Amino acid sequence: RAVAVDTPECASRTRLPPFDPPDHRSNRTVTMADFVDKQFTKEEVADKVLEQYDEEITRVFYQCVMGGGGHDIHFGIYKNPEDGVKESSAYTTEWMMTQMDWAKTIKPDMHVLDLGSGHGGGSHAMAQRFGCKVTGYNLGPGQNALNMERCKELGIDHLVDAQVGNINNPLPEEWTGKFDAVWSCEVLCHAGDKVALFKELVRCLKPGGVFVFSDIMGADGADEKALKGFTDRNATTFMGRPSMYIDFIKESGFKYVTWWDGSNHLERYFRNMLSQIAENRPEMNAKGISDQYLDNWVSSLTERADIQKEKGVFAWGVFVARKPAEGEL
Repeated sequence: RAVAVDTPECASRTRLPPFDPPDHRSNRTVTMADFVDKQFTKEEVADKVLEQYDEEITRVFYQCVMGGGGHDIHFGIYKNPEDGVKESSAYTTEWMMTQMDWAKTIKPDMHVLDLGSGHGGGSHAMAQRFGCKVTGYNLGPGQNALNMERCKELGIDHLVDAQVGNINNPLPEEWTGKFDAVWSCEVLCHAGDKVALFKELVRCLKPGGVFVFSDIMGADGADEKALKGFTDRNATTFMGRPSMYIDFIKESGFKYVTWWDGSNHLERYFRNMLSQIAENRPEMNAKGISDQYLDNWVSSLTERADIQKEKGVFAWGVFVARKPAEGEL
């Protein structure tokens, strides 16, 4: 649960974090992360990801609208009729951990890399469930600070650390053979060369190490233009496809294990995000988020939900792969 502060509650019964409003005396207009008709090169995307996720105002937005006040900032799996964004996002984290632990039993003496760790929800959950060490690798220093603040509150700061890093650059050389597992939750849509990144992850894993990741994608056969409701609001290079990711896994040297398709949960999650905006708009306005920004999101999410219902153009789910063990065929 997020730490309570003296603000109205988010719709998922958790509260937004403290926030210092922007200095309205400045000449800067806070429109934030509008990427209409744009997709970016591998060299450009890092700056745009920071713009999208790591400004103070956007951190507040994502923590409310996707996290329900918590630290799991990603799409969700629905288990119960009353579930909202917070509950469903937590179920995704739980399901990914289960799949990772199924592919390789995660023990307390192991070390997991959380690639694109964001606010740290996955890192916290893994440290708590497995008692293992977790290193977050994330572009945003502001997000990393929130991550580590929450680790101290949970009493797991001795297990978790968070480093600033760009997934579109080679990973640290000293990480060769360092990790027992790699976890990545909805980050790879920001990777410009996914095969190159996967090859880096193979290098950084120990033999037999497991790689579990989720991502938002286009459905196989979907036209990129049909994904505009997502790409106009997110700093993407190109959106993968499920069959494409399976090919990338194999091409990079991993052994493909499985792909779990959760695409049927997306429409409901998009509509839950719309509810979060409607129910928490006054509070977000008070924290410096403009109506223009929220209206743009409402338009985008409505388009996403409607086209997903009509044509199913978005795909989402969890992939599992392993680095071959020594002597493994």
